[in-house]
Amino acid sequence: MFTSFKGDLKLLLQYTQLFPLCFAVFVSMLGFGLVMPLLPIYARSFGATGIQLGFLTASFAITRAITTYPGGWFADKMGRKKPIVMGLLMYSVVMALYGFTEDVNQLIFLRALQGVASGIVWPIISTMVVDMVNPKDRSKALGFYEMMWFLGMIIGPGLGGILADAFTVAVPFFVCGALAFLSMLLVALTVQETATIIKEEKSSAISRTASSEDSVKGMKKWTLYPIVFLGLCITRFIIAFSNSLIQPVLSVYANEVLGIPTAEVGILFTARGIIMLFATLPMGTVADSVGRKSTLILGKVVNALATFLIIFSGGFWPLLFLMMLRGFGRAAINPSLTAIFSNVASVSKRGRAMGIFNAFQNVGLVVGSSIGGFLYEMSSSETPFIACFIVALVGVIVVLFTVSEPKDSRL
Repeated sequence: MFTSFKGDLKLLLQYTQLFPLCFAVFVSMLGFGLVMPLLPIYARSFGATGIQLGFLTASFAITRAITTYPGGWFADKMGRKKPIVMGLLMYSVVMALYGFTEDVNQLIFLRALQGVASGIVWPIISTMVVDMVNPKDRSKALGFYEMMWFLGMIIGPGLGGILADAFTVAVPFFVCGALAFLSMLLVALTVQETATIIKEEKSSAISRTASSEDSVKGMKKWTLYPIVFLGLCITRFIIAFSNSLIQPVLSVYANEVLGIPTAEVGILFTARGIIMLFATLPMGTVADSVGRKSTLILGKVVNALATFLIIFSGGFWPLLFLMMLRGFGRAAINPSLTAIFSNVASVSKRGRAMGIFNAFQNVGLVVGSSIGGFLYEMSSSETPFIACFIVALVGVIVVLFTVSEPKDSRL
């Protein structure tokens, strides 16, 4: 396995701009990981209800859904780098302001502003990664991108818990803002624009498809595989919807229902991140080798089963194991799903297509988090986990009947 892992890292020598971009992602996500497990608990300290916890996530997803397509359009027209730098700068300011909040409504408002920054930054960064590499290496490259993402998420929760215990819950937010600002500087000073690469590829793509481009309408302006395109967007929605059913309440469930202390809640998320860190790049390689659709289905099934079993966990150690299983499931899902979509979308509209793709995710976050918080408050603490399991299985069916891998991934 070590030899295979070392071979995977040769990707960095072939695509030299991949590491600076992904390292900036790591720095940003280190800060993000500092605060995310603490945010629901922080909101609870202001008296937030389960419904308000749902709104906290929904406000983020609504604004992110609104900004993903405009951000993608801007990236296609003006380049990838500028919107990423502007979004990271906004992100750093918003995260610092969390530390000055005085009530739940202010938290929800800042979470909405954070969604604007996120809607601009993250779809374009993943588009940049796709720009940099050949189609045959996309799952592997996206796996490395996800690996650096998760590395920040691993270190962040534990460090955030330590800072919160040593000082106040507000301190991790200030640290997060500083790290996001550092990641902005890294992108601004070290990462080269990839839009020129897209222009070169676009001209060659146009020459290959000029005779047919004028005749296609509707979806075929975006893709030659409209059913797969739509199926992947629906899958993205279902994944986000099912996961966000438990996202606003998972740390609260562990803390209040299972009696797990705040510091150990951070450990749960750190353990999940460790599995995602070490599994994502190998799973990206597996997806490139044996098939992205089958790897995607495997991840979805594992994630669904682990989520359902949380209601039977009863304590820290069983929940730790299930969180690790969820980490493996996500490691299998993300590179495979994004790689298939990037091969389906037209090169000339890739930024906007990624915006649409992520908009489906954000709508799923809005709907799921709102329903999840409501179910937790009005039904029972276990209901969101059961609902997540059922919806996730529906997603497996959608993948089976609508998604296939195109033979020609040049467009």
